[in-house]
Amino acid sequence: MNKPVRMAAVSFDHGHQYSYLRAMLRLPEIELVAISEPDPDERVVAERLLAESGGDSVRVHANHADAIQADDIDAVSICAANAEHHDLTLAAAEAGKHVLCEKPLAISMDEATAMVRGCAEHGVTLATAYPVRHAPQVWEAKRRLDSGDLGPIRAMSLTNVLRAQPIGWFIDPARSGGGAIRDHIVHATDLMRWFVGGEVRQIYCEADTLARDIPVEDTGALIEVFDSGVIGTCDPSWNRPTTWRKWGDVSGRIICEGGVIEFDITDHVIRVTSADPGIPYQESGFSSDMNAALLLDFADAVATGRPPCADGLDGWAGVACTEAAYASARRHEFVDVPRFR
Repeated sequence: MNKPVRMAAVSFDHGHQYSYLRAMLRLPEIELVAISEPDPDERVVAERLLAESGGDSVRVHANHADAIQADDIDAVSICAANAEHHDLTLAAAEAGKHVLCEKPLAISMDEATAMVRGCAEHGVTLATAYPVRHAPQVWEAKRRLDSGDLGPIRAMSLTNVLRAQPIGWFIDPARSGGGAIRDHIVHATDLMRWFVGGEVRQIYCEADTLARDIPVEDTGALIEVFDSGVIGTCDPSWNRPTTWRKWGDVSGRIICEGGVIEFDITDHVIRVTSADPGIPYQESGFSSDMNAALLLDFADAVATGRPPCADGLDGWAGVACTEAAYASARRHEFVDVPRFR
């Protein structure tokens, strides 16, 4: 890469933007030129982090449009509340800016479709922020699965859970588009899609509000049937006690014909058990910054023109599965997952 991709961090509604900001400031492949945050209190927090992290030269805007339309910006990282992703992404595309959009990509199928098509029409990259793909445990699991040494996948079970403590816009359905289902099935479903190399055909979901008195669901369980016939399950709940030893997790168990792969992102471990008694059990520890790896992949995609690891269609698929999950929870039956057309 000859010159860094010039980026703006647009909105700090989602706390992931702070992790992305730290990565952008230290990666030589990226030059963080500006940030934008309309909320004055949140803007103070972002400015403080810039000062502490060597970002004194970064411009600070109170208006997103000022950052998006600036001539010295190549790309934007959008971490606004879910309901704002559509408008900000299309504004960026119209301004010729490449987009890394926080998950979930959108809060409706129509919005997600417009975002994918809008970015394509304007010739800009649309990447979905699925940093879990870049966790080293997940890369190792993907490598082992693709190598075929454990045989074909037979079933999968993944979790992406939190303590029962989300607040603010996360529990405001007008801004979030939903609760734990909207927030969390996208990571688990994306990993399962990536592992099997195919799409979800049908979903069954049960969801309820059980852990706290909030206006969105905090508990759920899903069965996902893939085109190949592989069945995956997902727990996306925000229902772990506040005393739980971890803030949350992304973990998985992949059952193959010839063994089992288990990983836990927050415990930084992967375990592989072979069905062959002559092959010993393997456990490995990993630690790296998956958010930095996400930003590095995005910057390289922008610079070279190749697709990002998780593109807009991967984000679209997450929205499609989410909408099917909500429909299933209402009807208490399996629901077909739509396909992009």
